[in-house]
Amino acid sequence: MKKILLINDGSTTVGLAAMALQIAKTIRAEILIVQTCYQTKAYPAKVLAGTPGLAVRSPETETDRLFRLLQQLNGGYDDFQPTVSVAEHPVTEASIVAELALRTDCWMVVCGCSERTACQSSIDFQSLLNRLRCPLLLVPENWAGDPIRRITYMTDLRYCRHDIMRYLAEWVIASQASLSLAHFSKKGLAPIVESYGLQLFADIARQLPGCPLTFNNIREPNIHRALDVLINGLHSDLLVLINHRFHFKEIIGDHLTTQLPEGIGIPILLFPL
Repeated sequence: MKKILLINDGSTTVGLAAMALQIAKTIRAEILIVQTCYQTKAYPAKVLAGTPGLAVRSPETETDRLFRLLQQLNGGYDDFQPTVSVAEHPVTEASIVAELALRTDCWMVVCGCSERTACQSSIDFQSLLNRLRCPLLLVPENWAGDPIRRITYMTDLRYCRHDIMRYLAEWVIASQASLSLAHFSKKGLAPIVESYGLQLFADIARQLPGCPLTFNNIREPNIHRALDVLINGLHSDLLVLINHRFHFKEIIGDHLTTQLPEGIGIPILLFPL
């Protein structure tokens, strides 16, 4: 069975939990929660009046809270319910998280993006992405947990990764979503002619299992305006990029952080090189 590694850095939101659970249910995967804080946030135990020292409940850490939230959301469904477990020890280094993801053969690593965390320190996302073998999904803090219905893989069609397309096609079929291949020419390369782009796209599509698949040849030269059209005009729910390739630097910057670029309010799926 597939496994999703869910990073808990103290910035737990219902949207993050709902997203992880939605994906796990769709692809029938287990969820493994990994705490990446140096310190966990504890909620003080309540004490009944007149009974000093008698606690109604034990202090609850951030990991306990996320686990309980996932269990509550999971219990609201009658179909497949993913197994949720918690890693035995907190992890504070990107290399250890990456090694755990490799050892457990994770299908995806999921983490929330927020300017605020309950931790004194959190994992370096860029260092983690550089070491992963599976994709890293970053979920914005204000994401409502809505189902992913429109996935957009933004790349230069001439360098399209077939392994990524197959991965996304599997997800799209399982979730009854749609997949769009959005071509944006690599910096320094000329735009592609529409007929040539359609030919390349047809060659890629023939190698994939049947799924709702479209091609979008973006002629807008400004990548940020192009992104605005993809997100707000074509209503993409998920943006797919490759670490340090093609449009990563233009959109993300030199170093991936816990805060997504301004104007991107949807989850981003980042594939390793």
